Amino acid sequence: MTLGIVCAMQAEIDVLRDSLELRELGSGSPWDLYATRREDTLALVSGVGKVSAAAGLSYLLSHYKVTRLIGIGVAGGIAEDLRIGDIVICRGAVQHDMDLTAFGYELGMVPGVRIKEFKADRALVAKAVAAAQEVNLSVQIRPGLALSGDKFIARDEGAKLRQLYRGDCVDMETAAWAHVAHLFGVPWVGIRSISDQADGEAPANFKAFLSQAVENMSHLVLRLLETT
Repeated sequence: MTLGIVCAMQAEIDVLRDSLELRELGSGSPWDLYATRREDTLALVSGVGKVSAAAGLSYLLSHYKVTRLIGIGVAGGIAEDLRIGDIVICRGAVQHDMDLTAFGYELGMVPGVRIKEFKADRALVAKAVAAAQEVNLSVQIRPGLALSGDKFIARDEGAKLRQLYRGDCVDMETAAWAHVAHLFGVPWVGIRSISDQADGEAPANFKAFLSQAVENMSHLVLRLLETT
């Protein structure tokens, strides 16, 4: 069985690349692709945004027999209890900018598949929750709902999305990865570390706390990998 890890930015894989001794595969693809020595774990940097996320993951799942998927990265926190450095184990994901209400669809629902919330694999979520209890991190780690769209959320937009969808964090890729995983029939879970609170300070906080958020997330992912 092969585990796949996907992220949007190189900075989000750096810690895992060192810890897992990932080597770059000369695949000739447009994406940076890495593998462990035994190639039982593959990692792909998809790029930022839903199109890049979907295209990169589609390539990975089309060319390699990935049986489980972990989407990782940072996110903006929109739930009231989340602080910078906390971690959300994504139990599901919604495309918050999917709006076909003019045609009678519920806000966020994807036509064709007729799914609004792409749910993560329950077993992988449970393993991630168990791993969270075993890592020594002084941050909150809990399940939550990720909202994804092609916009960096700042100012009062996060609060509005929280009210609309009851989501916990916002990013630009998780729902796209979840959609592709659904189409390919691959179980998935998302691990997102809060780098900002999707408010007026979000751009500055993102830059300031990116490395710490990645460090926290990587500790959890490494523990999760030991059990999957």
